[in-house]
Amino acid sequence: MRLKGRTALVTGASSGIGAAIARELACQGASVTINYFRNEAGAAELREIIEKGGGEALAVQADVRSPADIDRLFADHLNRFGQLDILVNNAGDMVKRIPTADTPEEIWREAIDLNLSSAFFCCQRAIAPMIAQRWGRVINISSVGGRTGGGPGSIPYHAAKAALMALTKGLAKELAPYSATVNTVAPGIIATPFHDRHTAPAQRQEWLKTLVPMQRAGLPEEVARVVAFVASDDASYMTGATLDVNGGMAMY
Repeated sequence: MRLKGRTALVTGASSGIGAAIARELACQGASVTINYFRNEAGAAELREIIEKGGGEALAVQADVRSPADIDRLFADHLNRFGQLDILVNNAGDMVKRIPTADTPEEIWREAIDLNLSSAFFCCQRAIAPMIAQRWGRVINISSVGGRTGGGPGSIPYHAAKAALMALTKGLAKELAPYSATVNTVAPGIIATPFHDRHTAPAQRQEWLKTLVPMQRAGLPEEVARVVAFVASDDASYMTGATLDVNGGMAMY
């Protein structure tokens, strides 16, 4: 229970990696706000699981591409829990896998807004409470493709994920004097609905066989445990870092 007494807000937390992160933070004692966009049923189910386990959770619908929705999301979190200790910027999606020459402007802008701008605006709202209490954790969920450029047809998504690493470093410098840390976790191929939507099963198996030394997909829980560590006092002297969780797919 190394997060007992802390509160966390996790964006895009109704399924996949985000849901695993919210569950793990709750298991470690944090009170958690589960942000979702469309998947109300998934968020409600997760909230029920956390509460049945003795934790405290709040589910809030918000489109994190919208600054007005972000304001409402943070207000709901603070009204319920009174403080914000941990922010996990997990919301994101590839939008569509498409060759660069054929990528329309709206796909580029949606990928940047969903994967990068959302995190920037959420970070903005987290700064004041974390400075005021002189403690905080911001954890941005990037991707191995932010390191490597990703697979075919994914440049907007992975460009945003690479920029997220730079955002992490810049904000880490700003918040360091206040004992608030900012780090990135960069998953590789994780067994979630994300890859079901964007990668054909045969292609995914080929990548696992040829690109991943462990020759398997990671589990959302394996990412969540790394996030929980970064969110704890055990990682109090770690900031501006990117932690790779990719089975050896890329080593830095």
